[in-house]
Amino acid sequence: MAPRFASSSGGSQRKARQRQASVLVLSLVAAGLLARKYSASFATAAAESSPTRPQPLQSSLLSSLRLQLGDVVSGGGGGSSSSGGGGSSVWGLLGAASATDRRATQQRIVYEPIAAPDPAVVKERCQGTTGDWCGRYEAQKEIPAKPPPQGNKTCLWNCNFVGVCDAMKGLCRCPAGWNDDSCSTRMKRPCSQRVREHGFEPYNEPVDPNGGAGTTMACHDLCDEDIAACYCNSTFKHGRIPAEPHMPPGTPPTRRGRPIAHMCRRSSPGSWGDVAPDLLYGADGWCESDSPKYHCPCIMDGVGGPTCEDPVEAYCPNQCNGHGECLLGFCKCHEGWFGMEEKERPWLKAHVHTPAARDPEEGATRKRPLIYVYELPPFYNSVMLQYRVSREGCVHRFFDDRNATVFNDMMHLYNPEPGLHEALLQSEHRTLDPDEADFFYIPAFVSCFLFPVLSATDFPYFHGGPVAWRTHAAANMFIEVYHWIRSHYPYWDRNGGRDHIVGSFHDEGSCWVPAVLRPAIILSHWGRTEFPHVSGTGYWPDNYTSDSHHPVWQPEGHTHKLGEFPCYDPKKARAAPPPRPPGATPYCADLVLPVMHSAQKYLESPMLGAPTRERRILAFFKGRTQQSNPEYSRGIRQTLENLTREHDWWGKHKVHVGEEMPEGESDSYSAMLAQSVFCFALMGDGFSSRTDDAIIHGCIPVLIQDGVEPTWSNLLDTGSYSVRILQKDMERVPEILQAISKEDVARMQANLGKVWRRHLWSGFRPYTAQVKQLLAERREETSKAEVKSAPPSLTDYDPAQDDAFATILQYLYSRLDDLGAHAPAPPADKEQR
Repeated sequence: MAPRFASSSGGSQRKARQRQASVLVLSLVAAGLLARKYSASFATAAAESSPTRPQPLQSSLLSSLRLQLGDVVSGGGGGSSSSGGGGSSVWGLLGAASATDRRATQQRIVYEPIAAPDPAVVKERCQGTTGDWCGRYEAQKEIPAKPPPQGNKTCLWNCNFVGVCDAMKGLCRCPAGWNDDSCSTRMKRPCSQRVREHGFEPYNEPVDPNGGAGTTMACHDLCDEDIAACYCNSTFKHGRIPAEPHMPPGTPPTRRGRPIAHMCRRSSPGSWGDVAPDLLYGADGWCESDSPKYHCPCIMDGVGGPTCEDPVEAYCPNQCNGHGECLLGFCKCHEGWFGMEEKERPWLKAHVHTPAARDPEEGATRKRPLIYVYELPPFYNSVMLQYRVSREGCVHRFFDDRNATVFNDMMHLYNPEPGLHEALLQSEHRTLDPDEADFFYIPAFVSCFLFPVLSATDFPYFHGGPVAWRTHAAANMFIEVYHWIRSHYPYWDRNGGRDHIVGSFHDEGSCWVPAVLRPAIILSHWGRTEFPHVSGTGYWPDNYTSDSHHPVWQPEGHTHKLGEFPCYDPKKARAAPPPRPPGATPYCADLVLPVMHSAQKYLESPMLGAPTRERRILAFFKGRTQQSNPEYSRGIRQTLENLTREHDWWGKHKVHVGEEMPEGESDSYSAMLAQSVFCFALMGDGFSSRTDDAIIHGCIPVLIQDGVEPTWSNLLDTGSYSVRILQKDMERVPEILQAISKEDVARMQANLGKVWRRHLWSGFRPYTAQVKQLLAERREETSKAEVKSAPPSLTDYDPAQDDAFATILQYLYSRLDDLGAHAPAPPADKEQR
């Protein structure tokens, strides 16, 4: 979240400019009147002397004034000029100047060429990499730091008191429940039992408990129609009492009330729920008693305690910079940053960091690449967080009832969606000035929309209505975001999107990114390179190659929106419409990122300071196999589990694949990986975390997934530390692995030690603190322990150096000269010269 005023320092300069504003605006008005009187003669004279269209006098004057004032004279309510000229009022002239400024933003800033790789860095830290990208970032000549731009634009009707004014753009950012340019239109999300059969309004008929369970968020009690949350009725002692109708919009309820989660519904003949009505509504029930005999679970974010009435810190990206109220994922900023600071909420300290919003110290410098994070309408990210069913949904961390941080490693598989967003907000590489940015990040929360938001009730949909399958609706969401960016910023069109970055982290997420976003750098976990390709999911709503039509909701169908592209393009050979013309602008390769989990998932790894263990297991895998779902995992997991059982691979070879631990084993998942020589990296409904799990434990990954590349496959020499077995050879797994010599095993283990840190997000600030604590706690014990296997234990290193986030930045820097926003324009095709 960018603050309204980017910093508290440098205020004297801003105040001085603002004191000048009133005098200069009077001059501006006079200039406008003169320009109105004489603009025709100026234009005629200029047209006779120059073949190019002249810049109007008022436009030139206003541009000069804007440079002096920092744009203090523009306002969100001002009118703009028509397409033909400057308008007849001073505010029309302001509109003309704005158009001139927008054209100026498309001019490139000239930076020095990127640095050659630093030989010392290459020798020490680039082993295991491919190409020449590594070592350049560290050798760069830093550029001067500069103050962030100061937003001063106002918004229509103060965003109806419910939204937040983006002072950089003059746009209202509306929370759940509100919409339009001023957050004045209600956007209800009813607790629908059914989905609509026609039309464009959410289904909102009365809920019938005898009519079946219906949707997840269906409610027969009191529905908060901002987010579709269910509460005890206001007639009960602990029921929810909404704010009085005469109160301003956004006023909190008179009484919050106790929530009734979907697993806490009363029993009924229609399988509505299974809780006895007296336990909910009786004298000793949940809704009525101060000390109820039955307790509904507190799954909603922001509340806790035995009766779900204690306020708890909710998750927001960067925790609103410590200067706002977090409303289930939406930041409601304090006016002028007035209110609680992080010193009053010490649990926020690890999650609040915004260097991009501070005025730099004199002489300060910074490294490139500079990355601008788009402030999308909240409907595409933070409102999705407000719509989630439980506190664990859609987030990489949350707060427990004591406001202690919980890292969400087991409940959410798509952590880079919120996590990378937050890491960029906290990064020294973030810039609030899009004109100076090298790259542009698009924080659209499509995975959160896919689950748990979509179909939890009859809203929202992104085109297509209920007939659009999950991946179809998510692709439509991406298309909406693309058009919003192009209609509000000039930067996509400036370079055709090649300097934009978008994440699609769902199971087969890189496969259903729509064609309009394909020029961007696509980040995903799924390295499938086959082309053409069809969906391999075992969950039919995620089948992106099945089409969907509806005469009203989606008459155009779906599959044509995807174009003809591989899921993962390590060279971006097809990013320009095929065939790619000679001399066309180069594109940045897509990247397969590691999964984003904290160190607590890898507690027994020697890489995180744990003592080494004897690697007594030849090969190991524990995870879902879904024997009743043959499409899942292409049948790979099922086949290997059956072979394990039928041929006693565990008893004969110490090779295990299955949903349960091997017989007689009681160690944790992390401990079993730390005791294995090889670990199977097997796909699920698309990507899985198994490659990264293996590498972080010093276990050699065994890839059995034809046509699918592993994490960082275009940046690291993955073949030097992994084994690939074709699917047709699965019956020969023990034979193949036992044939690998001890020397080759030792070589691969040594190579793992060179690259494993690039698979862990240990540079993410909350994770960094956790890794440092683990290393400190284990240092003494591990130093005295016997070294039982390779790679050896590590207890002293900088967690932020060469981690996953640093790898992204290093690679982006290496491509600045041909792919960054300020790269020289490519040479024209010879035939066009």
